[in-house]
Amino acid sequence: MAISRNPLMSGVSGSINKQVVYRQLHGKTVISAYPDMSDRRLSSKQKHVNQLMKKANIETKKIIADEKLRDAALLRLNVTRNKLYTSLIREYFKKALNK
Repeated sequence: MAISRNPLMSGVSGSINKQVVYRQLHGKTVISAYPDMSDRRLSSKQKHVNQLMKKANIETKKIIADEKLRDAALLRLNVTRNKLYTSLIREYFKKALNK
């Protein structure tokens, strides 16, 4: 990891061509190599939550696409339209984890 003092790169974060990563740590711009995630092993709980998230995304997109279901969800959850997606995801997770 290297700390960049280049004024053009101050405040920058992200990656370049999956080779170099710019991060902000303690107010400094840090440059590091792109992480190698090829050996990553997910636990059974992580796999379960990933599957739940996939199902939640599918259900949420169905609700948002249908005008009647979307309006009913807006009233039920008492949220604005821009917060509907996250509210529906949260509702799905609560129902799924309370089974």
